Amino acid sequence: MAALLVEAVRASGTGDQDDSRLSDLNQPAPAGSPTDAVPLRGGQGRLVRAAVPQVLVLGGSGSSGATTTALGLAAAAGVDSEGEVWPVVVDATLGGGDVALRGCDVAAPVSTLQKWLGTANPGHASTVGACSGQTSTGVRVLARTPDPLPRRESLVSVARHLETAGLLGIFDAGAPVTSRLAAPLLSDPRVGLVITVAARPDAINRLQPALGWLDENFGEFVVGDAVIVLTEQVPGSAAAVMDHVRTHLGSWVRAVVQVPFDMHLATGGPISWHRLAAETRDAYLALLGALR
Repeated sequence: MAALLVEAVRASGTGDQDDSRLSDLNQPAPAGSPTDAVPLRGGQGRLVRAAVPQVLVLGGSGSSGATTTALGLAAAAGVDSEGEVWPVVVDATLGGGDVALRGCDVAAPVSTLQKWLGTANPGHASTVGACSGQTSTGVRVLARTPDPLPRRESLVSVARHLETAGLLGIFDAGAPVTSRLAAPLLSDPRVGLVITVAARPDAINRLQPALGWLDENFGEFVVGDAVIVLTEQVPGSAAAVMDHVRTHLGSWVRAVVQVPFDMHLATGGPISWHRLAAETRDAYLALLGALR
């Protein structure tokens, strides 16, 4: 085809100028063009998402701040979108966690995740609202009991129902990363992954086998697209480990975000977005940006 074009240009008598233009068309595309390969792990020029994805929050170990991170991320998504995104935090732990106790500072849940799944129309936003608690930023919270999910339901169907309802699912799966309940979402590349770790040397040491297990069971790109959240639960504890995490893991994951110590989080009671320190709110907004 290229040869025919060359012959056609020469036959038309347009001269060397057109030959030069045709030659330019056959040159490789310049760096940074849409035809360039985009790194899928680390480095510059990562793939970006058109919108905030549904997110799975896993704890690298116990007491790593997975629940507070899920609630903070959901609040950030609602506030940043100025009401255009309606987040729902889902208790995705095996035995039922305290996400409702920590997150519902306006209205406690009147039902459970299991009962919501058993309703006639779980894919309706009104049904989700009727079964969930609420935070002061408008985030909804679906709590669960230790009972199993209804037959043939999983976190994948939960995510599908929320997507059908036009809602953003944030799943608090807690620890460990090997949770069988969270496995279906780990297999879905459309779901963003956040791994929380406490800013302590022993917790950082336990992060390595957790990442190794994810790599062996779900592939390197699951780890490569994860965001590590370092939660500072004691004032000043992050300084000793943050540089270590960034140096040794920064190029292997999507991003590393630090959530500073916050007295409001440390009290252990219900969390209100407006009572968080400005630095803490900024950290959750930075996490939201890292997931896009």
